[in-house]
Amino acid sequence: MAILAGETLPEIGGKPWHPPDDMRLGAAFFVRGDFPWLRHYFGSRKLASILSPGIGGVVSWGGRAPAKLADSVARFRHLRHWYLEDGFLRSMGLGKSGAIPLSIVIDDLGLPVDANRPSRLERLIEGVGEAGELGRAIREQIVLNKLSKYNHLPHRPPSIAPTTKRRILLVDQVVGDVSVGRALGSKTSFETMLADALASDAQCLIRTHPDVMAGLRKGYLTDGASKGDAILVDAEVSVASILDVVDEVWTVSSQFGFDALLRGIPVRCYAAPFYAGWGVTEDHFGVHTKAVLAGRRTKLRTVDQIAAAAFSLYPTYRDPADWREIDVFRAIELIVAQQKAVA
Repeated sequence: MAILAGETLPEIGGKPWHPPDDMRLGAAFFVRGDFPWLRHYFGSRKLASILSPGIGGVVSWGGRAPAKLADSVARFRHLRHWYLEDGFLRSMGLGKSGAIPLSIVIDDLGLPVDANRPSRLERLIEGVGEAGELGRAIREQIVLNKLSKYNHLPHRPPSIAPTTKRRILLVDQVVGDVSVGRALGSKTSFETMLADALASDAQCLIRTHPDVMAGLRKGYLTDGASKGDAILVDAEVSVASILDVVDEVWTVSSQFGFDALLRGIPVRCYAAPFYAGWGVTEDHFGVHTKAVLAGRRTKLRTVDQIAAAAFSLYPTYRDPADWREIDVFRAIELIVAQQKAVA
């Protein structure tokens, strides 16, 4: 399937933007220490220090200080830099609980959450072409099995007061979440979103982030739950369970919005996550965001086309049992099997 000029992508492997098999790669100590399994995504080659001589490129994880250090070293040493992050269908459990990901993304252009510049994912969505049928099949399996990025929470209806009004779900995020600023959002984005929701004739629900529920972090919208008709939804239930009882989802940059799109729920964005700007979301972009995205995300895309890029063409999947490469459909089977094993 031709995706970009000169690039042909089989469903598994063969991604031309990945590091060459024979390239020695460097990574910051944080990456090598915290993600010992990461080498299996690079043919089991050992990751060296970013200061080691003889490396041909650098890999970094996420967008915090170690990633910025890796970027600076790569620029100084004139090395290629690949940006790593969890895939959009990651695992049953949380990473901080020790769950090893079934998928990661390896991007030669930037992080998928960073709207300041095109990522490889953005390029893939732009040139995705006739991949809608693949995306439809993926979407149907994800929705059928009630999956999202993490899949450890139970499927049960949240306890919410009944209403005859339409329900708007506002997705809270933790203060300091890298994806907020990288998606061109801010504290003001959350304040505007909350004010717009409270001014509407709707029942407003605020989905609390799990780290806020646990008292580990502060959320942008947590204090707003006491205002007007906003109702805090802090029940530990799955993403699918919450989406089953809402009519719309409003978000700044959370993947929760993409989960809603997969289920046919209207989504409003107050920043520019990877799935915004393609005609499938109601985008409330500010002047700065419009200027940054000028000339980009110019094509109208369907949810299924975006799903094909995000879940199949872009990430790499591996089975942690033997580290063989798998596809998204096998990853879905593994997560479902894990859920059944603990049910």
